Amino acid sequence: MKSLFALLPTLAELYGLVLLCMGIGYGSSRFLPAKTAAWLAQGLFWVGTPLTAFSFIVTTPMTQFSALAPLLAWLGMGIGVGLAWLWLQQYPVQTRQGQGSFLLATMVGNTGFIGFPITWRLLGQDYFSWALFFDLMGTLLISYSAGIGVAASFSDRSISSSKLLWHIGRNPTLWCVGIGLLLRQHPLPAIAQQGLLTLAWLMVITGLIYMGICLGEARLKLQWQWIIPSLTIKMLLVPLLLGVGLTAIGVTGPPRLGIVLQAGMPPAFMTLILADVYHLDRAFAASLILTSLFALIPLLPLWLVLFAG
Repeated sequence: MKSLFALLPTLAELYGLVLLCMGIGYGSSRFLPAKTAAWLAQGLFWVGTPLTAFSFIVTTPMTQFSALAPLLAWLGMGIGVGLAWLWLQQYPVQTRQGQGSFLLATMVGNTGFIGFPITWRLLGQDYFSWALFFDLMGTLLISYSAGIGVAASFSDRSISSSKLLWHIGRNPTLWCVGIGLLLRQHPLPAIAQQGLLTLAWLMVITGLIYMGICLGEARLKLQWQWIIPSLTIKMLLVPLLLGVGLTAIGVTGPPRLGIVLQAGMPPAFMTLILADVYHLDRAFAASLILTSLFALIPLLPLWLVLFAG
């Protein structure tokens, strides 16, 4: 890996990409038609995110042991939820809906729209499969299973088990992941692979703009006494513990850094979506996501210093 000093231009490029795309969405949110965010959400749910998942799966070379990434994602989720639960026992959030948003924010990170461009640029395509499987077989499955379960359990609405299973099973991204894994055995022509990758990155950029629009429309609740511990657990303690654990068992270099980077991503945007669907504290969820973007700026260099070697 390059030195931190040599990677500073790359970091600046990454910060610029994420903040520019989200800034465009955030700044334009007040001028766009009222249903723009809803249209984009439907497009990303049914087309954009499934296409991105399928494209990356069929075009990304799989490196040795990268299939371990989902296990590490699940472990990170368990650590995050466990630490969050212990914190809430000592310093409970005032409302049950707030507790649900707090737990969700510590469970899963934005390993797709934000994590993909960061790990791709810092690690290259050769080790991107670690980030890919961390997201698709780890974060994605967690979001649409345990994440929905947590949201439903803290909701003020009564959600039947059959309806929960329907929400999980109808997700087209999960189906595209399975199809992509089956089709990996049959390599596509180079021009088809390049076309899929281009479309996938366009969807990532669209997703960042959509996130900015939603944050621009959201009411914020900057409750620092709960924002700081939530982000400390999700973006500092969980990746640090995973990084130290991987070092202890002999996993070093780009694979270790890829896992740490993905584990240290800001809370998943799914937190805001689930807060909307299940009537949790949406303003608190939006505030967590917005402030986490600024927390990411100093943390990325920290992970490069500690785990890039």
